[in-house]
Amino acid sequence: MDVIIRKATLDDLSTIQELNLMLFKKEYEKYDKTLDLNWTEGKEGTGYFKKRITDENSCALVAIVDGEIVGYRVGAISKPESYRILSSYAEAENMFVLSEFRNKGIGTKLFNEFVKWCKEKGVKRVKLVVSSENKKALGFDRKLGFQDHSITLEKEIED
Repeated sequence: MDVIIRKATLDDLSTIQELNLMLFKKEYEKYDKTLDLNWTEGKEGTGYFKKRITDENSCALVAIVDGEIVGYRVGAISKPESYRILSSYAEAENMFVLSEFRNKGIGTKLFNEFVKWCKEKGVKRVKLVVSSENKKALGFDRKLGFQDHSITLEKEIED
């Protein structure tokens, strides 16, 4: 199976949004009922993805098999918290690969291309956020070399 990884264009916007909506629905069903399933294709989500595709400090990549987009990865360069001595870092914000194309190295290829983009931009650190209950994603990210750094805890306040 030949996989092509390339930078996304605005022509890819609707496909990336469709894939992101699949990600949102999966995350909503399994991990986070606070997600707004209308965000992806709404004004804010559309603006977010357009910026990731067109902004020089953002990166949007697509994975193509047999002429069809089967996955994507987006991220951006961010300023660190004022109490850290980093000049910048990149956040690998979200990624999705269609289920029938998982475990074939596509996610790794998307990540490696993201790291290549980071290096071109002079970025030395990559951050990502994963639902703590998503064991498959955590395993994948740890396999890529990510290590636990911070833990965010949340508590629902009941009436």
